Amino acid sequence: MNRVLASRLLLGLLAVQVVVPAVSLATTSTPRHYAWSMFVESSTDYRYVGETADGTHVELDPAEVGRPWSSVHYGPQTPQRLCARHPELSSVTRFYDAEQESVQPCG
Repeated sequence: MNRVLASRLLLGLLAVQVVVPAVSLATTSTPRHYAWSMFVESSTDYRYVGETADGTHVELDPAEVGRPWSSVHYGPQTPQRLCARHPELSSVTRFYDAEQESVQPCG
């Protein structure tokens, strides 16, 4: 490998290391700027609220669905499992901190 090719590969690698985090930082919401650190302990407070057909809101405990879903707060699996545990619900809403993150319809 000659020096020109090696320097181009090094510059390309450095560019990727700058561009990927910059794009992630610009396109994700504030608490999730560093999405690649999903396995790091977080101070974010997640909570789940179910809604019944008559509009009643019920606080849900993600511990009901067991591990690992009680502590994995990304993707639709935890709300889907809460829907399955509570057939009376029409939807499950996931909140992070005080903001609504997603609504999962049940049924």
